Amino acid sequence: MAAEKLTTGRLVQILVVMSVLITAFIWRTMNYSSNETALICQISVGACSVSLERSTVAIHLLKQEDGEESLAVTSRVKPLNLRVDSERENNVLLQQKIVRDNSETTYIYVLPESVKTGPNQKLILFFDQDQIAINF
Repeated sequence: MAAEKLTTGRLVQILVVMSVLITAFIWRTMNYSSNETALICQISVGACSVSLERSTVAIHLLKQEDGEESLAVTSRVKPLNLRVDSERENNVLLQQKIVRDNSETTYIYVLPESVKTGPNQKLILFFDQDQIAINF
């Protein structure tokens, strides 16, 4: 590329382009809002519910006689996955069973023994653009 003198017209063009880019950057920064919403569901007496997308998501902690625990999520909207809030890699819990009842569906997640339900445990249920933090 040949070196050219910086003319007044070229300098004005560079300044206009830079001002447009800086303005666009500031505009996007000031008007940014995340589409993800994080809702908190505090399980007390084995259940909690949260309003999501004009419907209610009901979450129940089920304890079986053999000590195994599972989480039943009843919703019209299908959850993407359930994760344990920790630094470990493979922390996604799989849906084991789906029960349909009219317009709502119940998704059962069996909690492994490594996931203990207690005050220090937190699970995150992911929907399309929403998250529900489940605290015990």
